[in-house]
Amino acid sequence: MKTKMLILGGTAESRQLASALDKRFGDGAHIISSLAGRTKNVPAIPGEVRVGGFGGKDGLSAYLKKENINLVIDATHPFAEQISNNAAYAANKTGVPRVLLQRPSWRLPENCDALFVPDMVEAASIVARTARKVFLTIGVNELAAFSHIPKVHFVVRMIEQPETEPPLDDFEIIYARPPFNINDEQKLMRQHDIDVLVTKASGGAATFAKIEAATNIGARIILIRRPPPPDGDIVSGIDGAVKWIEKSISLL
Repeated sequence: MKTKMLILGGTAESRQLASALDKRFGDGAHIISSLAGRTKNVPAIPGEVRVGGFGGKDGLSAYLKKENINLVIDATHPFAEQISNNAAYAANKTGVPRVLLQRPSWRLPENCDALFVPDMVEAASIVARTARKVFLTIGVNELAAFSHIPKVHFVVRMIEQPETEPPLDDFEIIYARPPFNINDEQKLMRQHDIDVLVTKASGGAATFAKIEAATNIGARIILIRRPPPPDGDIVSGIDGAVKWIEKSISLL
C-alpha cells in the first residue's frame, strides 16, 4: 500500500523534497504537492500537484480525511503563518503526523547595518524617516504599508506582474526569479543608488546575496522578523525531512 504524503509547498525546498521523496520511495509513495497558486510558470514537480486553498483549517482537516493522507510535510515559506497554523490544527484534529521543514536562518555578515523589526508598519516608519532610495523585496501583498511615503523612491522586485499597480507614490518594478548572485545584486543596488534594503528574514541560500550586496555597498538592511512556528516536529534540510518521513512510515 502506498504512503500518501501531502507536501504544503510553493518553495524551492518543497520542490526539492518532492524530488528526493520520489527518488527514495518511487512507486511506494503517493506524493501530493499543494500550491497556493499565487505565481505562474511553476517548475515541474514529481508526483501529483494541486493548486489552490483548502478552505481554512477545517477545510484542510476534511481534505486529510477524505484523501486518506498519511503524512503532512509543511514546506511553506517561513512567513506563510496562516497555512502553517492551519496545518498544525488539521494534523492534530485528524491524528495525521506532521512535520515543519524549517528553512535555516541567515547568518548575517559581522559588518552589516541590520535592524530587525516586528512588522511592515515599523519598517515603513523607519523608511519614512531615514531613507531616500529603497529596495523592496517583500512580496506584492505587503506593499500597502509603504504607501503615501513622500520623497522616497522604491525599487520593487517581483517574480511576476501584479494584477493591480502597487500603492506607492514613487516606484519602479524589476521582475526576476531567484536564485540571485552577489555580483548582480550589488550591480543592481549601485545602479539604483539604494541606501536601504527592506526584506523578510526568510533565510535560505537562494536570496542571501542581497544581504551580502547591501552590506558591501553600505546600505542599511531592515529585516522583518519571522513569525514563531506552531508547536510540533521541526526538521532542517531535505535530509532531515526524509529521515523524519522514514521514521514516521515505520510507525504507521
